[in-house]
Order: sequence, then C-alpha cells, then structure tokens
Amino acid sequence: MQFSASKRRFVQSVFRNVELILRLQSGIAILEKISIKAPAKINLYLEVLRKRDDGFHEIESLMQAIDLYDEITLEKSDKIELTVSDPSLPADNTNLAYRAAEVLQNHFPIPGVKIDLTKNIPMGAGLGGGSSDAAFVLRGLCHLYDLHPSFNELTGIASGLGSDVPFFLSNGQALIKGRGEIFEPVNLPINYKIVLLSPPLAISTAQVYSNIKIGLTTKRIGPLLTREIDFEGLLRLANHFRNDLEEVVLENYPNLLDLKRSLLGSGAFYSSMTGSGSSFFGLFIPGPKSFGELENLKERGIRYFLCRPILLPPYGR
Repeated sequence: MQFSASKRRFVQSVFRNVELILRLQSGIAILEKISIKAPAKINLYLEVLRKRDDGFHEIESLMQAIDLYDEITLEKSDKIELTVSDPSLPADNTNLAYRAAEVLQNHFPIPGVKIDLTKNIPMGAGLGGGSSDAAFVLRGLCHLYDLHPSFNELTGIASGLGSDVPFFLSNGQALIKGRGEIFEPVNLPINYKIVLLSPPLAISTAQVYSNIKIGLTTKRIGPLLTREIDFEGLLRLANHFRNDLEEVVLENYPNLLDLKRSLLGSGAFYSSMTGSGSSFFGLFIPGPKSFGELENLKERGIRYFLCRPILLPPYGR
C-alpha cells in the first residue's frame, strides 16, 4: 500500500502516538537509535548471458559477503535526513541509503529517520557498497520501527532500489540470476582468506555493460554448481570461474591487470575483478601467510584489505 503525502503525514503522527502509548502501557523500552554494519560483497564469478528486451542484461553470478563494512546509525526522526562521512557523496534521495528510507516510508507509515553513514567500502569498485547501505537501512528501519513486512515484500522493495540490493537480505551467499534481483541460497565454505586491492578509480557499471560483447559459445559455470560446496569443491570450481566484465574493463584500463598479477604472484588460487570493477580480489588457502608485498601497493594509491567471507542473518528467515 502507498500513501498520499497528506495522508502519510497524518498516519505517521498517529503511528508515533500509538507506538508511545502501547510501549508505555506494556513497559517495553522505546528503541530510538541503532547502529548497524553494511558489508561489501565479491562476485566469485559473473557471467553475462544476454541483453534483455528491457535494456538490462541477464546475468548469473555467485556472490559472497565479506567483512569490510560501511557503518550506519539510524535514529528516529520526524523526517528523513542523511549525513555522509564522504563530502563528495550526495546526502539526498540520489543516495541509495536515503532512497531506501524514502521508499519504505511510502509503504509503511514511519515518520522519518536520521541516517549517519560512514563510508569504508570503496565506491565505484564493484563491491556493492551502495546496495548494501540501502538493504541495511531497510533492515534497520524494520527493526527500529518494529515493522514486519514479509520476506517477499521487502525483497520486492529492495529490487526496486537496485539489482544488487536484494542479495544483502540473504545469508550472504547466493547464486544470482535475472538482472541481479533473483537469488538462490547456496552453502559455501568460509575458511579461506580474501585479499582485496582497490585502485583510486571509480568505474561506471552502465558504461561497462554497454561495451560488453556477449559470446555465444562460452561454457556455462552454473551447471557445475551444487547447493553445498566445501573448500575442496571451491578449489575445483575456481578453475572454471571468470568475470565476463573483466575483459571490457581491462581494454580501457590495462594497468589494472597488474593487480591480478600481483595477487596470483602472492599465491592466490584464484583472482578476478569483482562486479564491474575496479577492485580485484584474490582467494587464498587457510593458514598463516604474510602479504607484505601486496601492502607495498599502498604507495601507488592502491587500497589493500585483508578480508574473510562471512554469513549474514537472512531477513525474516
């Protein structure tokens, strides 16, 4: 259900008053403010299958959440406000975090929220930072205002915000299909290391997709997957992984190939660009290892992150 502006304002005021009365009568403390962390993701593989009639591309990808986070504080308010740690980012409804609150407000009579967003995930880097921010604002607002949309309802709201947003309502491991909004849960190992190299370069996803040449005879990875993949299975699958967008990006930014070479040279059993770039990641077997040679890339302005795969609490499951 969606509300007109005047009706929404009236319902919002009633909502706050009723909430206050009910919580006082029941002795339940009123939650006014919460802090949450929104993780990044990597695409273990990404296939572009075809261009659809609606202008989007049909893809298939295996996504994994990682322990690199933006930090978000949500505080109840009578209107939507956003502050961002990076002054180069917008603080209006062109920011996905703001837009998520706005769209949820159109479906439920919440008064508003003050959003404080600290950006740690590199932007324009294929790590899904903006999509994660949007999904965790949705999650956080449902908790803050005690809302209980169904999983399908919240996923529908999330998919309207962006293709990657629904993934961040999952358990952090999923096979992604469609334009990115369809996900199927999978069980992947989390006992390995991830090194992420992110150059000071933001790449336009739309521009990358507009330049891709879709092959007709490329072997599909999807049929090789099972719902349960252990570490040995991941090692075998890594021989077949690829990112179809990587070639397009390297044609325009050939120096990025040095990042992949550095990761493989440091012992990664697999390395790839994530999403539409510009970040590259390497997967490393468990156990002690020094990455000093990669840390030296900081002198060239390359951001270096040592991460691990993580699981998320799936919404409503």
